[in-house]
Amino acid sequence: MFKINNNLKIFLLVLIAILVLFFTKGKYGEFSKSKSIKACIIAQKSKSKNKPIEEIKIFCEKEVTKKID
Repeated sequence: MFKINNNLKIFLLVLIAILVLFFTKGKYGEFSKSKSIKACIIAQKSKSKNKPIEEIKIFCEKEVTKKID
């Protein structure tokens, strides 16, 4: 029958793992960005109580996006 040598098995395993990580990056990357923005909003709101929440949301979205890019 068909016999695969050990180096080829390891290579295929690593290749499959890289592909899985690549495809899940988009799904979980957006989740992480959302959590970071929410944490920033909470921190900014507790830091400055007089600022309106909409202004804080805009600030946090800009800052988190700038840090990620």
